[in-house]
Amino acid sequence: MNPYAFPPLITDAILISIGLFVFLKNKTSKINIIFSLFAFSMAVWLFGYVNMYLSKDTYTALRWARIGFLGIIFIPVFAYHFIISFLNLKRKIVLPIIYLLAIPSLLLSQTNLIYSGIKEHFWGYYPTAGKIYILFLLMFGILFTRGVLLLFVHLKKERGVKREQIKYVCLAFGLGTFGIVDYLVKYPIFDIYPFGYICALFFTGLIAFAIVRYRLLDINIALTRAGIFAVVYALVLGIPFWLGYRYGLWIQATWMMLVLATSGPFIYQFLRRRAEDIILKDQRCYQRALLDLSKTMSRIRDLDKLLRAIVLTVVDTVKVSFAGIYLKDEENKSYQLKHYFPKVAKSRFQEFFLLDSELIDAFYKERRPLISEELRFLSTAFGADSGLLVPCFVEDDLLGFMLLGHKPNNQIYTSDDLLVFETLSYSASLAIENCRFWKEIEDRQRKARLQEMDTYSYSLAHEIDNPMQIILGQAGFIKKEVFKELADEKKRKDIESSFDFILEAAQRVSGMVKAIRDFGSPTTGELKPLKIEEVVDSFCRLYFPQFKANGINLSKELGDNLGFIRGEKPELMQVLVILANNSIQAMKYSKQKQITLKVESSNQDTIRITFQDTGCGIKKDILPVIFSPFTTSKASSEGTGMGLYNAKRIIEKYKGRIWAESEGEDKGATFFIELPFAKDITTEEFKKDNKGKRLF
Repeated sequence: MNPYAFPPLITDAILISIGLFVFLKNKTSKINIIFSLFAFSMAVWLFGYVNMYLSKDTYTALRWARIGFLGIIFIPVFAYHFIISFLNLKRKIVLPIIYLLAIPSLLLSQTNLIYSGIKEHFWGYYPTAGKIYILFLLMFGILFTRGVLLLFVHLKKERGVKREQIKYVCLAFGLGTFGIVDYLVKYPIFDIYPFGYICALFFTGLIAFAIVRYRLLDINIALTRAGIFAVVYALVLGIPFWLGYRYGLWIQATWMMLVLATSGPFIYQFLRRRAEDIILKDQRCYQRALLDLSKTMSRIRDLDKLLRAIVLTVVDTVKVSFAGIYLKDEENKSYQLKHYFPKVAKSRFQEFFLLDSELIDAFYKERRPLISEELRFLSTAFGADSGLLVPCFVEDDLLGFMLLGHKPNNQIYTSDDLLVFETLSYSASLAIENCRFWKEIEDRQRKARLQEMDTYSYSLAHEIDNPMQIILGQAGFIKKEVFKELADEKKRKDIESSFDFILEAAQRVSGMVKAIRDFGSPTTGELKPLKIEEVVDSFCRLYFPQFKANGINLSKELGDNLGFIRGEKPELMQVLVILANNSIQAMKYSKQKQITLKVESSNQDTIRITFQDTGCGIKKDILPVIFSPFTTSKASSEGTGMGLYNAKRIIEKYKGRIWAESEGEDKGATFFIELPFAKDITTEEFKKDNKGKRLF
């Protein structure tokens, strides 16, 4: 029994296993299929050579050598085909030619032109090169060299994970280069042990790892593990072989190999952990920070603070180039960008992704963190060179996702990174739900307080109006009675002027109270007949003190025969209040402060309200989106960006439309509202009760 046959036999079994594993991993992948054929061709080569080592005579050994050469023929062909497919290159003419060139070698493989005979070495029988064997060796060298050059060219071009994959393949081909010793031994001038099967094992294993695991291990870690593995098992296998070969103690060597093989995995694991602790020191530091964040997120109740904490922690600890978070918005049927950092990375992000976009479909399909290279169709969406996208699921619902840029020096995200971010995503999902739960409670409490304020303001207006009516009545009565007894014309005029002033002030207060009562009255949700001039009049009475306090001049223009519309007075007043608040803010630093409120018939079907100010205007890039939720040009402490959005919802509920126009900054802004006439309303119907409630 030749002991030198066992190492290539074990390698042969491993190669077959790797080929089957890669093929079964994805039967439809072209790269997987070609690589599997590549592994099987090497398995055929080793199978023939193992039997050659075990042969008892030169005739049998030569037959097995020639069978092994059937696999050798296709090793360079499949290797080059794999590189072409791996780099996504188109070689529709070159590849068929290469396969055709392999056919002559296949036909001549069983003749003396390829293997001229067999020579016995200390490790067993080995073939000698025939006359045209050099041609095959030349083809092998050309294909091998060309493939390596293509890899190096693309190594400079690619970034991120693809670059790391190419590094694996380059490393594999670098190790495979030493396998050329097997070809040289076929010539008489070389007498070296053919250890090419060891190179084949490392070569195939590294490429298989790059294909199957895709990108889950840094190349430095791979080299470290491979080096430690090689050293440990060189000792485990080398010492017994040396003992058996040097002293012929094969039985003792076998027992020693069993003992060392048992302890080998423990030694390897110990050395591997120590080496990785040194190499991955920084990585494990930020991973601990992210895990700590996962534990503390549930304590944050404010959603904005939570999102800001997540983004800033990821950027500060992982040192990614940028980070952002998108959350689901059911109303707009999209995932909206909620927070990102740094601010200069704004161009990296889309404002939203639709619910039926390819990215969202990919999240639901994979349900795991995805690297940008897996989603090349999105590369223009966020411009990430080697980013990571982390979905946040709550059961079967995608609540949102995080988008991360590349790590420093284009380092890849390791398998440990992905596990940590997956854990972080679970905690973030629960924390976001927790914030929304508390927000819902706060909203309910706020609505309850507003309802109390509505009731209170309505009652207060009623209580103020009652004595005001008494003042008006009594002042009118006194004026009438005093004038009966007063003969002095001069005193009569002075007293009459004083009474008119009192009555005018009382009527103004009474009008303001009525406007407050209209604004705070309950709504029914039913659209009732309205006169738009009454809405405008109530609004002007309500906001006259605000305009006066801010030094704003209000000009009101009402057309004739405005007819009726359908709606609720408190809601239409709220729309005008929203526009007024925006204008007051916009004219804060304006020299001229003028608001023009104009109501006229746009055509026979619609009525138009024009609200114009002389404020700071609206930027052209903001103008198309000012009615979107959370859009504002004010400071964060001065507005939420929901006012115009709410105004639009109210107007659209009335089958109308609202839009804005502005010539640019410092040129003022004009808002237009168009509402349909209610042509079916009669004067009798209008006189019916129209009580309502304010909608917040």
